[in-house]
Amino acid sequence: MGTYRMLRMLAAFGVAVMVARYLGPEQYGMLSYALALVMLVTGIAGPGMKDVLTRQLAEFPARQYQTIRAGFRLMLGLNTLTLILAMALIILLRPQSQILWLLTAILGLGNLLRAFEAYELWYHFRLKMSRTVLVQAASFFTFALFKLMLIWWDAGLIWIAAAVTFELLGNAAGFWLLYRKDPPDSADAPRGSSFRTEKLILSKSLPVMGGFLFTTALFKADQLMLGRFSGDAGLGFYAVAVQFSEYWLYLAAALVLASYPNLLAARKSSIIAFEQQFRRLCSILIYSAAAIAVPVWLTGERIILFFLGDAFLPSSQILSIHIWAVIFVFLIEILKKYFVIENLLVAYLKITAFASLLNIGLNFLLIPLYGGTGAAWASVIAYSAAGFWGLWLFRETRRPAQLIFQSVLIPIKWLINRLY
Repeated sequence: MGTYRMLRMLAAFGVAVMVARYLGPEQYGMLSYALALVMLVTGIAGPGMKDVLTRQLAEFPARQYQTIRAGFRLMLGLNTLTLILAMALIILLRPQSQILWLLTAILGLGNLLRAFEAYELWYHFRLKMSRTVLVQAASFFTFALFKLMLIWWDAGLIWIAAAVTFELLGNAAGFWLLYRKDPPDSADAPRGSSFRTEKLILSKSLPVMGGFLFTTALFKADQLMLGRFSGDAGLGFYAVAVQFSEYWLYLAAALVLASYPNLLAARKSSIIAFEQQFRRLCSILIYSAAAIAVPVWLTGERIILFFLGDAFLPSSQILSIHIWAVIFVFLIEILKKYFVIENLLVAYLKITAFASLLNIGLNFLLIPLYGGTGAAWASVIAYSAAGFWGLWLFRETRRPAQLIFQSVLIPIKWLINRLY
């Protein structure tokens, strides 16, 4: 599975580079703007519920059928409501850009299909992720090839956006077929619904969804604001640079996802075992991210010229700044799991709200003065707040801050022991 994640990351990166070169800064900026809006407004229901649904499956084995079906209905309903909100926002923010309306509608319809990820969780819960990975791999590589064909045919921006939705459609069909083949044992679970399960899941998920809303704002608000203040071309330069940083999130997500069952098991064993496991994983993430950031920082201009050419040269300075956010992006990924396991969802909401508001405030201040480089600095500062120094501001989040600080020292202590 780790090999697949790496292959997917490399393939996704290669296709994104080809799409950016084909569309150019302005059209790529338009696509990025629509994606950022859809992610910010409609992308919170599924991620906000997944960990809660997993815990419900573990705590109530006799109600697994009801839990999965309730999760699907909630995701579909909330995604529909937020799609309507996204369309209203794009018309309000960009009233003259009908192509952006169409892009938002296409990408938003694709997001509706993420409701089928509720069925994917049934396999994740039983540690049978290899089957869902096959579905994702088939859909991803099929439509990655389709995107390249669209570029070859000069199909245009709208078809590129449609390919993103087609990939999600492929995932949805695959997850549904897998679930139909091997559903939960529902003999003891009544199939009728009084919406009690939905209410329970929603009540537990609201703080997580609020946290994901602020986390998404942390990652995407800069692109919406840059598109507003600097235009689509300025956003295109920035979005390309951000891609070089944030594609590494696939690696962090793979490491954290693979370690999540072990973290849960360690927490059931003892708090000492859990914190030891958390420190070890944080150390791996921090030093892996640093090993990525330093070479990119030193060779940012050459990277942009090699992959994208002179048309995207302004992206190189943005990349050399933004790449340092990778360290904190990695930490944010593991902190999400920590707060869920420790049932500190309100604390998670506090830290993400603080960081996202800080990001918005810094962008308002820096984008008019420095454009894309100002947005990059705002991102690094805000991500560092969400991933480390902001944790010290709240009593409930100081313990993970201590554990992260201790994780930095693990290799240093090992080296000292080896030497002396």
